[in-house]
Parts: sequence; structure tokens; C-alpha cells
Amino acid sequence: MNIKICLKSDREDSKDAVTIEEYILNWLNTVKINELKPTSFDRKEQTIQYQILPYIGKIRLSDLKSEDIQFMINDLKGKYSYSTIKKAYECINSCLKYAVKRHDVSFNAAEGCTIPKALMNGSDDKIKFFSDEEMKRIECEAVRCYKNGNRIYRMGEIIIFLVNTGMRIGEALALEWSDINFDSGTVQIRKNVVLVKDRDENRGKSYKYIKQNPKTRSGSRIVPLNKAATQALISLRGINGKFKYVFATKTGKRIHPRSIDRMFRCILKKSGLEGVGVHSLRHTFASRLFAKGVDVKTVSDLLGHSEVGVTYDTYIHLIQEQHVIAVETLENVLL
Repeated sequence: MNIKICLKSDREDSKDAVTIEEYILNWLNTVKINELKPTSFDRKEQTIQYQILPYIGKIRLSDLKSEDIQFMINDLKGKYSYSTIKKAYECINSCLKYAVKRHDVSFNAAEGCTIPKALMNGSDDKIKFFSDEEMKRIECEAVRCYKNGNRIYRMGEIIIFLVNTGMRIGEALALEWSDINFDSGTVQIRKNVVLVKDRDENRGKSYKYIKQNPKTRSGSRIVPLNKAATQALISLRGINGKFKYVFATKTGKRIHPRSIDRMFRCILKKSGLEGVGVHSLRHTFASRLFAKGVDVKTVSDLLGHSEVGVTYDTYIHLIQEQHVIAVETLENVLL
């Protein structure tokens, strides 16, 4: 939806009547749409729709106060994660900076607000990863067959592949057999498959899948394959070798990410484990590397993070645990 509003009208009453909802949606659809990838645009639209508009959407732009935004932040604290609240604050802050630059408002009301200190100390989002014993149960279930020998999970090996490469599910589903080099034991990550809103009203669909460049410049990378990942690919090649995509349906089409997620949750249930998303396999990959003493820079490179700081912030608790173990080891040596 592209709302056309005139903020430079000679009529001050027209300008003053503009609501936050009208202004921020116009900003999103005329300014941010040129800067953001489709996935980022969708996420920002959701942030506006669910975290911002219910609180301050009906307030006139000229009447917005810091207290209004601070109330929004404080109320969101009891409902959403730190990252969600941070995105909401950054979104309204960015929009108001734009408004100040255009002289549509005289000051940025968001600058007078703060994110609660309890959240500033760190994310309340706990990453989920599996122990070695849990992964053994998951992997056994993923490749389990019926009594007649038929596979229960046609693409079960993708679980083994993901936990041994640390790839994002979108990166894995974009893989073609030409990206795999069995001789050098590597896989080249070139693309990422993502689900975005289909904004073509004539198509009659709500969402569509697109292939885009990796999430960050560091996302384009070559990942080494260990024995487990290589064996999983060899097994999959016997199933999908005739198709273009490594992870394909029976008809050769790219598999829907939600299908993989449903399969994974089913595998977890059969393994007697808590149902979490497939992204937990990426966290498990990282946790295994840290447990082996791999440095954070190497882990960051393998994960394709934009910078080491992202890796450090995400896995700070794991890194701190390894520091404690390292010091205790040193103490035992000295004794």
C-alpha cells in the first residue's frame, strides 16, 4: 500500500492532520523500499504493523511525544524479545530522523527514549542447541526406515548436512549439484532462498520464494565438508542426483522450507526432544566448534556472519563458558 500524502502543503492544518500510521507507511513504501531487500522490507513492515501502529499509529505526527514512544517500549518489554523491541525502536527512530531532515517535525521524539536497562545488558533470547547425545538420537531418527526398507523421511539427510556445515536453511535449499565439489570436499554458497510477500495482486498468492544473494557479503563463502556431511550428500545424490537442486521434491522442484521445518519437528518429537526450529542446527554447529576450542573469527567465517561482533554477541555465553574451562585447565596444569 502506497499512501500519498502532502506534507509540504501551504495548509498547515493538512500537515498537522497526518498520523504516524500514514507517515510511517508512506516512508516505508516510498523511501525504505528502495534500500531494503524484499525479506528485510517484509520484516520492517511486520514490525510497523504489530509493534508500532497498535501503540502510536493514531497519534498525529505533530503531537507525538517521547512519552508515547517510551510507553510503547515499556509495554512491549513484557510481550516480546529484546531483538523485537530493539527493531521497533530503531524503526520509529529512523522514520523520525527522516521527518526531522525533511522539516516535517522539529525534533525526533525517539531520541528522548531508552530501551530498559534489563534488556540493554543482553538479549533475553536463549539460543537452543543440542548435545552430542541428543544429536545422535536426532540423526538416527532422520535416516530411519520402515520395516520394508523404505525411508520414513525422504530428505532426512538434510538434518545431518545442516548440523555439519552450519548453513542457513535458505542457503541449503538454494544449492545446486554444481555447487558441490566432492574432489576438494567443499560446497560453495552463492544464493539464499527466502520467502517474501507476493505484492503482485494479479497472482492471487500471499507469498512467493525468491533467490537472492546471501544475507551479507560474507555470506558468499566456501564451506568445507567433513565426512558426515559428505556421506549425507552422497546418499542424497542417489535420490536427487538427476535433478538440478540438491534438496529437491520428487518432481525435482525446490523443497519448501516449511516442509523441512515440519519434518524436523516430527523427528524431534520421535526422538523425545522439545520442538524447536531447524535454525537450532546452525547453533549446534557453532556450539560444537566452540567446544573444540575453535576461535570466534573462524566460527564467524564459517557461519558467514557480516562481522565477528555478530558471532560474539550471539554466542557470548558459550564463549564465556569456554574461557572458564580454559582457565580451569590451566589451573590443573599448574597444580
